[in-house]
Amino acid sequence: MSFLKRFLLIILIVIICLVIFSFLLPSTVKVEKKVNIEASSELVFNQINELKNWKNWAVWAEKDSSIYLNLSAYSKPSEGVGATFKWESENDEVGEGQLKIIKSQPFDAIEAMLDFGSGDALSYWNFQQKEEMIEVTWGINLDLGFNPISKWFGLFIEDYITNDIEKGLEKLKKYSENLPRINSGIVTKQFIGKPQWFLSIRDTVDGSKIGTIHAKLFSEIGSFMEQNNIVDDLPPLVIYHFWSDTLVDMEAGLLLTDSTRITNNRIKLNKINMGNVVTATHYGSYDRIPETYFSINEWMRNNEVQVIGSPWEVYVIDPSIEENPDKWVTEIYFPIK
Repeated sequence: MSFLKRFLLIILIVIICLVIFSFLLPSTVKVEKKVNIEASSELVFNQINELKNWKNWAVWAEKDSSIYLNLSAYSKPSEGVGATFKWESENDEVGEGQLKIIKSQPFDAIEAMLDFGSGDALSYWNFQQKEEMIEVTWGINLDLGFNPISKWFGLFIEDYITNDIEKGLEKLKKYSENLPRINSGIVTKQFIGKPQWFLSIRDTVDGSKIGTIHAKLFSEIGSFMEQNNIVDDLPPLVIYHFWSDTLVDMEAGLLLTDSTRITNNRIKLNKINMGNVVTATHYGSYDRIPETYFSINEWMRNNEVQVIGSPWEVYVIDPSIEENPDKWVTEIYFPIK
């Protein structure tokens, strides 16, 4: 037998042995790690549930941060069940794939399906409150199927996944604990004992431009008041009648001490009626205001209250009078039955 034939025979035997031995290898890979984070469960939960926040802590951002900067890669909405994120990178360690949230249970658990192009993996997070900290468990279940090559690949991928999870949890811990604390968790039920009058403009705007419309509408109303000698030094408010990533139906207004007579096709006199409300005060920048809304929604869920109208925000201290966002104060109200 020639050398070449012997060599090929040896290779064939090795391949057969590897295939036979692969039947003894596990068809799944499971990695699970935990970390304790000194932060609220709402804050940590939102870092994962909102896919746009992954750039703050995901280990893949170190390898190729550009994948998180492409806004078209995110679904609308980009948080909660059904939210997706697609990525494509020239970095071989990042590659391409898709993540889709399939379970979102505030503030207890999140599950997501990961598609790397060569198979699916279930990624899950559990949150458990422990005194002044939150224990976060992050696990990944990778289904290798019965492909012998995939099974052998699984022997090496486990260490790789473990390393990424550990680094990701440490980055999540560091980022969450270094965020400035906000006093937004105190939710109360109150009664509004008299009507609150305000002049307002109601408009429908693109959700992506919501950050620039407030000041414009407030300025227009303020000019009208000045021209008509209506003097009031009360904070502005916005009522959100409908909100999505693509469309916002909002009513921006300036509060008055009492009603007044006006004749204007665009600016209207309106009022907030007497009644019960659930309220909380948000301290700090607006990009973290969802945390306060989470607190309110959780309180209303636990107390089984019925919302009977659109929520509104009152900007007690806003950018027009204070440049430092850490000093901004926003009151949030939900009318309830």
